[in-house]
Amino acid sequence: MGSNGEEKKDGNDEYQDMSIAEIIDYCTNARYEEIERELEEMKSYIGGGSRVQSEVQREVNRSSWKAEALQIGCLLTKHCSILIPKKSLFTGWIHQRINNLSDSGRDNNDQGNRMASSSSSTYNVQTSGSSHESEIKPFRSRTEVGMDFERERNLFVSVSVGTEAYKIKILDLAITAMNELANMTIENEPLWHPCIAGRILNCAEYIKKFRQVDSHFPVLPNAETYTNPLQTEASRETRFLAVQPVHIVELLMNNDKYSHVLSNMVSKAKVLGVLSTQAQGDYNGALQVMAVEFHASSPLVRNRKCYLARYCRRLNNNAWGVVDVSLQSLFPNPLTRYRRRPSGCLIERFRDGLFKVTWVEHCEVDNSLVPEVCRYFVTSGHAYGAKQWLSTLVRQHERLTHIRVRRDPKLQLSTGEANLLILADQMMRNFWRNLSFSRKNRWMLVSLSDDENINKAIIRFVKEKKGRCPGPALVMAATIRIPASARRIFNFLQDENSRSKWDILSHGHVVQQTRSISNGCVPGNRVSILEVKSPEDPDRTVKTLLQESFSTSACSYVTFAPVEASSINMILNGGDSDNVPVAPSGFSILPDGLTGDEVSLVTIVFQILDSAASPMCFPAHSVYNMYKVITETAKAITAGVVDPYNMG
Repeated sequence: MGSNGEEKKDGNDEYQDMSIAEIIDYCTNARYEEIERELEEMKSYIGGGSRVQSEVQREVNRSSWKAEALQIGCLLTKHCSILIPKKSLFTGWIHQRINNLSDSGRDNNDQGNRMASSSSSTYNVQTSGSSHESEIKPFRSRTEVGMDFERERNLFVSVSVGTEAYKIKILDLAITAMNELANMTIENEPLWHPCIAGRILNCAEYIKKFRQVDSHFPVLPNAETYTNPLQTEASRETRFLAVQPVHIVELLMNNDKYSHVLSNMVSKAKVLGVLSTQAQGDYNGALQVMAVEFHASSPLVRNRKCYLARYCRRLNNNAWGVVDVSLQSLFPNPLTRYRRRPSGCLIERFRDGLFKVTWVEHCEVDNSLVPEVCRYFVTSGHAYGAKQWLSTLVRQHERLTHIRVRRDPKLQLSTGEANLLILADQMMRNFWRNLSFSRKNRWMLVSLSDDENINKAIIRFVKEKKGRCPGPALVMAATIRIPASARRIFNFLQDENSRSKWDILSHGHVVQQTRSISNGCVPGNRVSILEVKSPEDPDRTVKTLLQESFSTSACSYVTFAPVEASSINMILNGGDSDNVPVAPSGFSILPDGLTGDEVSLVTIVFQILDSAASPMCFPAHSVYNMYKVITETAKAITAGVVDPYNMG
């Protein structure tokens, strides 16, 4: 496999010269240090008089750390008896550190405790000289904070899959899953019923037909209540592409390409073990175990993560298949909220150089925590369904084809334009990274009591990182429903002539498009350079924006970021764009899943640089100003697309 060496390094090379006992010793010590740092952060948070935390929240944190320590100890001692003495040391150390932390917090913050007693696990931010008050609290469940011990589970899975017994079980599961996928892509009724959104799975018929695979997946209770079973989501989509199957297969089996091309849905993909591989470039029979995490186009929707086996096989001379199947039956987790049944794609030769690509997406998931505004969008399969995955593949194919066509000398991209496309691609991936509801993205819920348009938004801190963010920043996001089609909203937002109608930071200014590079066959799919001109002096540029906009059959995006004019000129003259930081804001536009094309879900994401911000402190004036920008933008977009005379 083309990049298996790198993939394996990502999962296992760090431990390849160590025994299992040494691996676990090393990982346990690293965990000591990690928790030590996190506890020190928590101590600082509790001790700070300006950042009040209630007694209730401290008790939640204490119980969460205790639970995590016990869970880690149980996980490791269950499979490696050598760690039994370590468990008591580890948990004892945790109890001691938590008690010290708790005592320190009580001694140093009695006044803060009294202030917080009226509002559990929240703190108030008040803007100086303003009557507007915002409440900020964690946007995360207690279970998710206390029980996510991802590093330890990854280590256990990566060690286990190397044993012969697990290899046989995983291969058997993968072969069975491939046979199921092949059948599900071919069959129609009664297994699949046609509907407006495509095809819906007949669950009774599925159980009757695939009972052997179903036996691997007993119905699990809901992770929060332990009473409600997980809900089933299933969808199927077919498209015809003029692309060789090996290119699609390589995209899915090469972890670097998979994470890059599908970054609008893939938050993280890590290869934990390669169980079977062939000659370089030949993926027939390749089997690998992965830890994956998927995200939707709104940070209000929680990420879905699981361990899975990904298996590729050439079914005959004219067809390839790539299938994913969850490893829940082999590595059970009582907190599972997402289980991936056999899902993937089948690529068949059609005619005239075309190949038929059929994608099946099938899972069981807990959607009880999805907010009402996104509920039907998620449960209907629009958020994570086959149409989303396949439309991303189609867009990538169209984008590359469109750029290749420009190799004609008259249409050929210059080096500068190619570098600008690379920077725009980096901006889009940063935007999707900001959208993700992952453990690293610690979103906080914000609500302003005096606003009638949006009553909730979420905010998080972004640290400075080379090539991503030029300094400490805050990102705020909100998802709203707008009574207009996704296409109408997309056209309004990507058109520079209507920008001053919704962008309050450009209101009263003239916006000019100085460069545009088309990167798809759909009108509006392009990368643009926009200049905001001063109303007093049209020759003076107030700011320069890099913007990318594109639309697929499943979703649309308009993303932009301020970039120094000198950096743009450097790139267009052939300079390297890798070290140019971009802090994107923008919009994701999707159908609400309920009303067809009459109402859309629009997620507004706004990012600002703020040197005073930190993971534990969001400056009050920044929170309030960002909130006002988002609410005013939402009102302006709604007015612009609902009122036909406002389209300009």
